[in-house]
Amino acid sequence: MKKETNRIDELHRKELLKFLLVKTAAVRQGIKPAELLRVRHCYSTVNAEGLRICLYRSDIYSILGLDYIELKFEERSSLVLFYNPQTLNATLKNRCNRLWLARLGYPVDGTIHDMLAELCRRARGSALPHEVGVFIGYPLKDVAGFMLRIPATPLHGCPWRVYGDASLSMETMLIYRNAELDASAELERACGVDDFIKNISLKRAS
Repeated sequence: MKKETNRIDELHRKELLKFLLVKTAAVRQGIKPAELLRVRHCYSTVNAEGLRICLYRSDIYSILGLDYIELKFEERSSLVLFYNPQTLNATLKNRCNRLWLARLGYPVDGTIHDMLAELCRRARGSALPHEVGVFIGYPLKDVAGFMLRIPATPLHGCPWRVYGDASLSMETMLIYRNAELDASAELERACGVDDFIKNISLKRAS
């Protein structure tokens, strides 16, 4: 029975890695600060490293090359923020982003860890704080427009609501989307997820 459980866990792990390798492609490339993803639990409690998901920290750090925090825990899944420390730090230090977040009560001169700690604290409430959009690379005008409830620009099929001039928003969406499409195509060309991961490791080493 133990052997079968391990086999199922490994299948879940590989499927989760495939999903994350595509969805975090722009973050891994440093062109998007973070990605917020709902990750299904594999364990009823936690694994040997304190995680409810199929991955271990070694998977997340060495394979994805990202840091992460669990923003919300629910019975069957968690909302996990996977982030690129350098890109997220630059995003949070951007003057306009920093001043907007300070108006919302975030520490004006806080470190990346201070800002993430405050985001986590707010995420413990019933609703996810809308300013998470800044952390995951949405243009500030769109995050602020949503929070201030101004009329949205009428666009359809977009991953987030757009406010004001749509050109910056559409350009940003295209960059993020192309990174995912490239990762998905590369994963299809690879001989399984292990081969894809090996290719990533070789690129980092070169």
